[in-house]
Amino acid sequence: MELYVMQYVLAVADCGNFSQAAEQCHVGQPALSQQIAKLERELGLSLFRRHARGAELTQAGEAFVLRAREILQLTQSLQAEMSLYAGLQRGTLDLGIITSLQCIDFGGLLSAFCGSYPDISVNINQGGTHALLKLLQNRKLDLAFLNLPPTGIPSDLEFVQLGSDRYCLAVPSLHPLAKRGQVSLRELADERFIFHESTQVAAQLCQNACRQAGFEPNIVCRSSSPSTGLYMVRGGLGVALLPSEEFRTHVLDGVVELNVTEPIIKQVGIAWRKDSTSPLVNTLVQFARSFVR
Repeated sequence: MELYVMQYVLAVADCGNFSQAAEQCHVGQPALSQQIAKLERELGLSLFRRHARGAELTQAGEAFVLRAREILQLTQSLQAEMSLYAGLQRGTLDLGIITSLQCIDFGGLLSAFCGSYPDISVNINQGGTHALLKLLQNRKLDLAFLNLPPTGIPSDLEFVQLGSDRYCLAVPSLHPLAKRGQVSLRELADERFIFHESTQVAAQLCQNACRQAGFEPNIVCRSSSPSTGLYMVRGGLGVALLPSEEFRTHVLDGVVELNVTEPIIKQVGIAWRKDSTSPLVNTLVQFARSFVR
């Protein structure tokens, strides 16, 4: 069983299509299909159900993919560890990031890391916290920079806080509250809210805070982008609870930032699997902790 054939299987599992997987692996589709078929004959079972729209994993295929990801990551960890013995620091890290990481200066952090370790390549996957946690658990990511969910993270993952930010209220400049420097959530029960997507940790934090203030927010619109939320506020669609970092990086005429009496704090950090053996993972974790200090 060759490692490259495992990579072919993972590519088909991720793409759901043999031709797209072949492009991803930079190999011809006939060669990829033949190698997977040969592996299936060796195993005495089918890993995929082929159909006109592509392919999907069988039950055995799902088990194979989970173990194959583990084997390939252990192989990468071994290569990285041997590089350390050889006096080198090279390899590839698959990172997940959320959209809002200004409070830890993620751009500066990553630039400094790549400058310090030029032989380490980085692949970035952007998404919401919950989606990134699943990718970590499924071994599709090595680490993820994300928000700590109110309920914590899964028990098989580690999390280190790197920074935090406080949520403020964005209102149109002509709003009755615009001249106030501070507002209580209890005063917002009748407002129309522009909220984060329901799958984002930010939405959970803000919705929990509103409920603790005694009301269910009237959500008229949702957006995964805080910047888009600011533009909607300026257009008069409603008010929005946004991290203060957003007001620093996107200053808009027609939008006023108000402090909120009740603290709504997001905790930003880095997460990885507890069973990770990659020295590269440990290198980035330690570098990130030092950088934010």
